[in-house]
Amino acid sequence: MEVFRQTSDAPYDRHNYEIVLKTGKTVFFDDWEGAQGYWFVHQQIPDYLDYVNVLDKSKKKSKAVGF
Repeated sequence: MEVFRQTSDAPYDRHNYEIVLKTGKTVFFDDWEGAQGYWFVHQQIPDYLDYVNVLDKSKKKSKAVGF
């Protein structure tokens, strides 16, 4: 049996989350907890929520100094 072990206490923030509503409007979140909370609160509204897109955060490019 495999057992999951936590390897880090650092925050996991490699993704942004976009909730798409049935109207076509979108709501963006920087973390899963915010997206999950929004979905939980609004799930009871008929024909409101459609789906969630998980988006990779862009990596910041460092400017190299040199020749």
